[in-house]
Amino acid sequence: MPSLRHWFSESIIVRIVAGLALAAAILFAIGWLIKSPFKEYPAALDSSVRYALRQTQSPMWTALYLTVTKLGSTLYLSIVGCIAGLGFIVVRWFRPVLLLIIVMAGQAVLHHGFKWLFARPRPSALISYRTAEGSSFPSGHAIGAVCLYLAIAWIISVRLENPAAKFGIWIFAVLLVFLIGMSRAYIGVHYPTDVVAGFLAGAVWTAAVMSSDRSEL
Repeated sequence: MPSLRHWFSESIIVRIVAGLALAAAILFAIGWLIKSPFKEYPAALDSSVRYALRQTQSPMWTALYLTVTKLGSTLYLSIVGCIAGLGFIVVRWFRPVLLLIIVMAGQAVLHHGFKWLFARPRPSALISYRTAEGSSFPSGHAIGAVCLYLAIAWIISVRLENPAAKFGIWIFAVLLVFLIGMSRAYIGVHYPTDVVAGFLAGAVWTAAVMSSDRSEL
């Protein structure tokens, strides 16, 4: 009888379900902490980071973050995702297309599900910015950016043989995701803990799904 470890490593469905459950557990744990009797600790962290970000504000940083934050919006994620998916179809990377769809569908469930569950009010913006709609936790920009851009980086890099190209792709993707998350805290439409929660859950979920990229069906 196959061991549990072998079953887990060989079953795509098990890994995907486990990844979604772990990502949900991370969001639940952080969400509970920010509303629990210990909420003063994450609140203090949020206040300290928001104060530090306020001190760094300048026309240059504001222009950068207002530009880069668009790349984490639903519109831009949809555009980039469709372009990537069509590109993968053209080169006959059919499994990655399916996995990319699963990644983005899962992040939408996590994002909207936990926004509904915790309904954390948004903080006041730190710069002049249109009022963001919906709840604050978790950051949809953060989790969406992690899932899309890191999934694309994963799909492309594992099919390249040039180490420098692999490294460059990952540096670009990670830096882009980081800047998108930072933009939400800098603008002030999310608490820093919203962004961290999105990063952690998105990374776990993406890794779980992408681990099936080279597996046999």
